[in-house]
Amino acid sequence: MEQIVKDNTQHLQTLENDFYRHEAQCEERWKTCFYRLEELDKSMRRIESRMIVMGGTVIMFLAGLVVTLSQMGV
Repeated sequence: MEQIVKDNTQHLQTLENDFYRHEAQCEERWKTCFYRLEELDKSMRRIESRMIVMGGTVIMFLAGLVVTLSQMGV
């Protein structure tokens, strides 16, 4: 009986150590994931601002083209 308790205690300690190791690894992975998500968010904002500028440029070009064509009488 005493041996069974000792074996169970050792097994429990092993499981507890494995759990703490797993918990530390998961925490590091989450930190890495959050860092990468922040970098992706910055990149998406940069892309979005470029698209807005490009859209404004295209609209201004087309408006200028319409005005020019309307003045030519076409």
